[in-house]
Amino acid sequence: MTVVQTSIPDELHKKLVEVSKTEKRSIKEIVREAIEDWLIWNEGIVEDPFLNLRPVDFGVKTNAEVIEKVLYSRSE
Repeated sequence: MTVVQTSIPDELHKKLVEVSKTEKRSIKEIVREAIEDWLIWNEGIVEDPFLNLRPVDFGVKTNAEVIEKVLYSRSE
């Protein structure tokens, strides 16, 4: 296991201590979880094929005003 140390601003540390007390968990646990979540989030974005899609031109012209009228007009 590797030990990682860093400096954080006082305000961030105060918030971290508050969360630690509220959740009755150690700062170490909270920071470790935050790092794991950050890594999962960043890896997921790169590998998510949905987020890497490019627009396709189907050759059909659309009128945004008509679409908005259908989507947002109130039915009476």
